Amino acid sequence: MVMSKEIKEEVKMYITNDWDIEEETPEFVLLTRNKATGIGHLVVFLIFGWWTFFIGNVIYHFTSKQKKKIIK
Repeated sequence: MVMSKEIKEEVKMYITNDWDIEEETPEFVLLTRNKATGIGHLVVFLIFGWWTFFIGNVIYHFTSKQKKKIIK
């Protein structure tokens, strides 16, 4: 199935705003991005420190992921 012009423009808009195409099927396009920042990781490190073996930073990294599904 070919994407319509409107869908292509919408996907292009998301890609220019730091979204990545994770999956593209005939039914939808799945976009992802990670909102975790270096400053955010630093704040988590200062709150939880090294004594948690950086588990706080790992949790922050994976909870900062976003997904967006655009139906064709």
